[in-house]
Amino acid sequence: MFPVHPRSNDEEAIDPAAFWFARMNGGDTPCPQDEIAFRRWLDEDPGHIRDYRACQQAWRMLDLEAGQPEVLALRAAALGRADSGATRRRALLGLTGGAIAASCGGLWVMTASSPARALIATEAGQRLTAPLPDGSEVTLAPSSRLRLDYGAERRAAVLEAGQAYFHIQPDAEPFVLRVGDRLMATAQGRFQATHADRGPEALVEQGRLRMVQRGGAGAPLILTAGQGGLARGDELRAAPADVEAETAWRMGRLVVRDRPLSEVVERFNRYSAERLTLTDAAAGEVRISGSFRYDGGQEFALALARGFGLSVRRTTDGDWRIGSPEKTSDETAAL
Repeated sequence: MFPVHPRSNDEEAIDPAAFWFARMNGGDTPCPQDEIAFRRWLDEDPGHIRDYRACQQAWRMLDLEAGQPEVLALRAAALGRADSGATRRRALLGLTGGAIAASCGGLWVMTASSPARALIATEAGQRLTAPLPDGSEVTLAPSSRLRLDYGAERRAAVLEAGQAYFHIQPDAEPFVLRVGDRLMATAQGRFQATHADRGPEALVEQGRLRMVQRGGAGAPLILTAGQGGLARGDELRAAPADVEAETAWRMGRLVVRDRPLSEVVERFNRYSAERLTLTDAAAGEVRISGSFRYDGGQEFALALARGFGLSVRRTTDGDWRIGSPEKTSDETAAL
């Protein structure tokens, strides 16, 4: 079954009926403990049965295929039949009880009681593609959190952690994303946003993206296809971007071209459930090129040892320590 994140006091709690509907219909056979807990919840209050049936009815109204549990939330066929973006959003906002928690292959979505104010999240090593209320689409990188804030005349979201790739459909209202202290806005197109430790980052594959400091201070940065935007302190700057390499994580790969190992390790740790640690600064300066699966820590470690002459050691907790041969020769161990 899917994991359930603990929620802070300021987060909107997921509706219990929606939770149990997803728990019992998420694609996996419920375990005996779930069956017992579900029956106990139904017996606690006659209203629970009514609420659960309301979720079933909302699910039927969404006209979704039962064979796609990864999209239990937010994929409403009615959205595609609506005349306008605003109408689509109003239709979705009116579906009470239709926000569902779901998972597939270890990926999971948790929504709040309204699909338009949902929290979508992934864990380490997992990625997820999910529809948005306006018919757009988002792909979340591992260890990412996106909070939606849609209204009848508003398309907005907050990238709270990690990285996300957006395919935004045209609409009268721009799509506005907040990442840290920066806002990114577009009418339509494809772009990637990263909540990096150094500051918010953006990359545009298609269309135009406006990047500005929250509150409107400073001049906006306009990015077009093939450009990346970086926020460093109060500064916004544009630079050419390697779109193919920077978005390869969507296919489960980490592609790097002549980048320092320190940067490669940072990116690998962003996506992988396994962790890499550099044991000395000299190793971090080694230039790396290649294409690696980020779910294969051993494959990556072997490539570093054989292709770049680095020393690698697996720790007792399954992570990897990487260093220069002259600095870590006493740590080298068999892979």
